[in-house]
Amino acid sequence: MTRVDVRGEVCPRPALIVRQQLAELETGDSLLVRGDYPPAERNLCRMCRKRGFTVVEIEDEGDGNTFELRIEVTEDAELPEA
Repeated sequence: MTRVDVRGEVCPRPALIVRQQLAELETGDSLLVRGDYPPAERNLCRMCRKRGFTVVEIEDEGDGNTFELRIEVTEDAELPEA
């Protein structure tokens, strides 16, 4: 599983970083994203689900200021050309 840390980044940087990482993955691969900016979490979930990726929100057992998402590349997943 590929991992990316977008803590300390604000929109639109987390989406750009995640999009770049997803473009390098194959069907069946997963990307674990860790961040700390709530608007980015909502944006990433919306963007990925809209593009056909499966998003699993991992419950944070820490201080509640960070989030983790597991984004799975499905057969239907697609990213438009940049």
